[in-house]
Amino acid sequence: MRSPHGGHFIVSAKYEKNIACHRGGEAIAIGLAGDNDRSESWEVEFVSGELCFLSSSDDEEEEKYVQQSQQQQLPSQPRQKQVRCDLMGKLTLTNDKRGWEVWRFVEMGGGKLRIVSWMHPFCIVCTRDGKASTITIGKAEEAGHCDEWTIEKAPEGYSGVVIRSSGSARKVLSRGEGGVFIMTQEVDGGNGVWQLDAAHSQTYTLTSGRAGGRSMGPFPYVTENAKQSDQIALQQVDDEGTVRLYHKSLGRYLRACAGCEVRCDPTPPDDADVSDLWKMEQRPADGGYTFSSKLHGEFLAYTADEVNPKLCTTVSSAASDDQREVWRVDPILPRAVSSAKIKTFALGTSIAVGTTVAMPFLMAGMLAVVPAEATLAASILSVGLTSAEAIASVGAIGATAAIVFREESDTLGMESEHDKDGEEGEDYTKRPLCGWRSW
Repeated sequence: MRSPHGGHFIVSAKYEKNIACHRGGEAIAIGLAGDNDRSESWEVEFVSGELCFLSSSDDEEEEKYVQQSQQQQLPSQPRQKQVRCDLMGKLTLTNDKRGWEVWRFVEMGGGKLRIVSWMHPFCIVCTRDGKASTITIGKAEEAGHCDEWTIEKAPEGYSGVVIRSSGSARKVLSRGEGGVFIMTQEVDGGNGVWQLDAAHSQTYTLTSGRAGGRSMGPFPYVTENAKQSDQIALQQVDDEGTVRLYHKSLGRYLRACAGCEVRCDPTPPDDADVSDLWKMEQRPADGGYTFSSKLHGEFLAYTADEVNPKLCTTVSSAASDDQREVWRVDPILPRAVSSAKIKTFALGTSIAVGTTVAMPFLMAGMLAVVPAEATLAASILSVGLTSAEAIASVGAIGATAAIVFREESDTLGMESEHDKDGEEGEDYTKRPLCGWRSW
């Protein structure tokens, strides 16, 4: 609830009183009060939100790449540049995919979002004179700028999303000449179309769910040393949970072979060969996922050799106590925070500091790959938290996480001051954002 003194009142649902801060000498006491004065007003900043790269196709580079691909008889792929926010809040386009290119899309209620730099204290705004810019978080309203946006699927014929200011003019964030960011009334060719991709780029480490589990790497072994873990990209094949496991450093795919062997080979040109296809399924009771080969149905696991355990496939069942075939899937962020810090943030409260982030929002990107029925608690468990830790994490992040992981048919359920009439089923309420291709 907004406070007339600035900031917000934080009201107890049980006692219907505000959290207050009182100073008595050198001591500061926190309690409940109902005077609605300044001691009960708090500045609230959301540090949660789905983490994404915000990208735009570079027409000149794409044309050059297409020509080069045709000459070398290679498949053509769109060339994209990511929006970058520097230390001063300046927006540019770059080929990099690191921390300065990551954005937090914070739910503001009613389907509206604030687009905040993950590394710096700036958010993107539509200025009062209709231009695109950035401003320090929390300063937009007093400057007369709009820092709230809606995101909807781009019109037919375009691949991406449209980012539209929620202000009265409803202008569209677009890319102008020379990489300058502008606001247009409608989609101006492809310049007003953006692509959103999970900040971890669907790249993960796979760690056995077994007690004291080993992580995959260096191929073909598994290790107890996390620094030797291989980075695996999950590449979606269909909507049934079929994926390819791409080994990033080797540039090859994990393939199931006869005799329980797992190899790392290039993708064969013959589409009939399914040895590099895996069915990814959740194992909620074990807190992880299994990968069964589409070739013979055996599960990705590792040998029982205590000295040099290697990857293999094995016949398993849901009743197995071994759990060498159950894998935690931990997202890898671009040049950012350590896994220990990420886990700490996931267990902390929603009052975090600086560039902190809760793990469930990293896992939101996985919903673009695995079936959408994955629940919040199961997703938290899949990144290595115990049942008790999962409960603590759910309690800490509250309604915002529920929005990210709600069923696709749901509308936003967070209470807000926005008028939500007529919003049910609107395109701009769909989540996760990185799953826009399936909207």
